[in-house]
Amino acid sequence: MLMAQQLPKALDRKKMHKEEMLSVPFTKNNSEDVLLARDYDNSIYSLPYGTSATERYVMNPNFSAILASEIQNDGEVLLTTGATMKNIGNLTLTGVKVNTVINYYALSGGSATKIFDKNSTDKFDLEKDSIVGLTVEPFDFNSAKKGAGRYSFLNTVGQDSADQAKGDNTYTSNMYVLNNIMSKGRIAPTTKALQITQYWGGGTTYRETLVPLSTQHAKGLTIDTLFAAIASNEGVADIYAEGRIYKWEDLNSDQDVSSDELTLVAVGAYTVPSTTSGNFTNLRIGLDPLVGSGARYEIEDNTLYFASLMYPGGSKSFFVGYDMVPSLRMLVNTKDAAGTLQFEDYPYLSSRMQDAATGNPDMSSVALFYVDLNSDGSAQDEEVFYFPLAMAIQFGGAVATKDLANQAGIEIKINPNPAKEIASVKVALKESSKVKIELFNLNGTLIDAEERNAAGSEFTKEFNVSNLSAGTYIVKATTENGFVRKPFSVIK
Repeated sequence: MLMAQQLPKALDRKKMHKEEMLSVPFTKNNSEDVLLARDYDNSIYSLPYGTSATERYVMNPNFSAILASEIQNDGEVLLTTGATMKNIGNLTLTGVKVNTVINYYALSGGSATKIFDKNSTDKFDLEKDSIVGLTVEPFDFNSAKKGAGRYSFLNTVGQDSADQAKGDNTYTSNMYVLNNIMSKGRIAPTTKALQITQYWGGGTTYRETLVPLSTQHAKGLTIDTLFAAIASNEGVADIYAEGRIYKWEDLNSDQDVSSDELTLVAVGAYTVPSTTSGNFTNLRIGLDPLVGSGARYEIEDNTLYFASLMYPGGSKSFFVGYDMVPSLRMLVNTKDAAGTLQFEDYPYLSSRMQDAATGNPDMSSVALFYVDLNSDGSAQDEEVFYFPLAMAIQFGGAVATKDLANQAGIEIKINPNPAKEIASVKVALKESSKVKIELFNLNGTLIDAEERNAAGSEFTKEFNVSNLSAGTYIVKATTENGFVRKPFSVIK
């Protein structure tokens, strides 16, 4: 689907993590018919994913909600639709095809407007028990001239002969075009409620789950809030988690992402109140900028970002919510085969290792995880988890002012990062000045501070962090010319 720009597609998806499941109630669609095999019986291919869901092999969009500002020019926001089908009848099906109908609904409600109705151009004869995937020509969002609203995609598989059991021939998915929300999984646009069907993860050590994203026409918007959902076997009370936004710069021009090429540009934290009962909760984390002095970070177009939910580790198990309805398996595999796969097409990226030099996720080990459904100890393709993370980003208006490092004349270097015992902060000033050095946690609590009335152009301040909890902390240096903030990580 997105984008017109060519971003890196290199990612080792063979390094997959086995993760445990925390079961939650999952309601299957009881309207599904139990069908007997007929002579002519085509069906949308589907497989059970454990006991959690049934995975339909259709082309779903890579985001369930995108920004309306992205739809400006022809050819920039495209969606290729399609489906994989299986002949479950007794005889060969001739001329099998996929039809896609797209209906538009205004956010205010009302009746549907049909804006797309196309068949796949390739037709095949499909023998009994055989499987084939077909795509339909791309739908151009700008050509519809509709903008914000709900877009409903009805995929129907068929053939030359009449199908004798049509209950499994169709599948409908939806996506939203919204003014200020991007979401991987499904989301209710009015309440911003994430659609969560299962929680995956477990363990008490560091873990980080990322969503790659970029924009083409969002310049001037700010990244305000991250929405996610978590669970724990021991109850969610007192769990600490961070929302993060990383910006990628291809420093060595190899078109691949490494940990040292990620810059943490916005961050926020949330501690679940001690009074919270139960095993599940939704998170809404405000994101403060680490670049400039505006209230929020202003996004740059044609730039790859990673929004993430990070758990630094603790005494409780940590699970993250996923939306196990719109699978991205067919989208990823189709675009990978065509050489057009973008980072944004992945449903999530899972990290279990923190880079020792930067405190960022170890990008050499990020992957899609798998669940060992057949208990053979290895990852089969159908066991790789292609359902999207239940995560959304809310955007706001433009930033009024900025004070960048080169304007304030301040440079901060922190060593080591991550730190365990002592964090040594080296401050370089463009000119001698009175300076204030402060250490904050992500909740805004001041931990330590020092003022120097006539600081030289360079000096070092050491902070003892041995008694601090694992997580991200902010060093802020302020002079009469402005201030600069620099994050670093504390690990245990």
